[in-house]
Amino acid sequence: MTKILFVGVFDAFRKSTNTSQIFCFKRLGLDVVGYNYRQKEAQIGRAARDNNLTEIIQNGAFDFVLFSKCNGVGIGCFEAARNHSTALLWWMDPLNTLQAMPEMFDKARTAHGVFTGVKNTIDIFREYNKNVYYIAEGFDEEVDKPHKLPKDEEVVFIGSLHGERKALLEELAYPVKHVTNAFGADHAKMVSRSKICLNFATAGATSDRVYKTLAAKGFILSSDWASREEDFLDGEELVIFKDIPDLREKIKFYLNHPQKRDIISAAGCKKVQRFNRTAWAAQIIQIYKEDFS
Repeated sequence: MTKILFVGVFDAFRKSTNTSQIFCFKRLGLDVVGYNYRQKEAQIGRAARDNNLTEIIQNGAFDFVLFSKCNGVGIGCFEAARNHSTALLWWMDPLNTLQAMPEMFDKARTAHGVFTGVKNTIDIFREYNKNVYYIAEGFDEEVDKPHKLPKDEEVVFIGSLHGERKALLEELAYPVKHVTNAFGADHAKMVSRSKICLNFATAGATSDRVYKTLAAKGFILSSDWASREEDFLDGEELVIFKDIPDLREKIKFYLNHPQKRDIISAAGCKKVQRFNRTAWAAQIIQIYKEDFS
């Protein structure tokens, strides 16, 4: 049986995607050990945490160690994984976040392979590692699903409202309900209550918000992102807006045409099913066995 050390962030509320990801490895029958690197640092400090993690890697006889971003984790931990196991890096944040974390380039260089859920980071990672693979972060099939609730919210944005998004909503000048700290089933329930779910692609890419929203049968109005058409069709599985005037018009149109919304959201929900997180875990295992074992 493949034995994995998954270095990530885990919680009881599925706020971190790592929580559902480790469940998916277990669902596939794998022997996986989770190491909560942020929690351990809070308990014993960063240096002691790195020493502890290095010792576990050296003595654990793992087939591979999967580092989920792991910003702040010492490069020595990656070197230990490379020397005693197979070191694999998982990345899921926008391009601008990657560019602001130069430590990740040394980690990508040290790892045997890099998995990214953001297509426009592929070429950047390939400057440091020839083994780079795209895998969609996808959705948690246990909680991201439709709920039979009244559509009592018109236009909703679920997520953090940083400067660019805030500016866009101010320019839109339309009453949008902003929801924060909605994770797991709470996210799916809010999607189910919403007639229109807004999405703003960040730095030319999108996050797992799109997958989670579609899986909960939400109707998405989104700005576009690189290679979006490879996965989802505009006007058929979601709707793309070009600019703020276009967004205003499409909000008005789709609020007045609920049947069209329902057809598109149903198609999006069907299309997104192949991007569940068990499929994410299965792809990692397949690539490991084919390219690194």
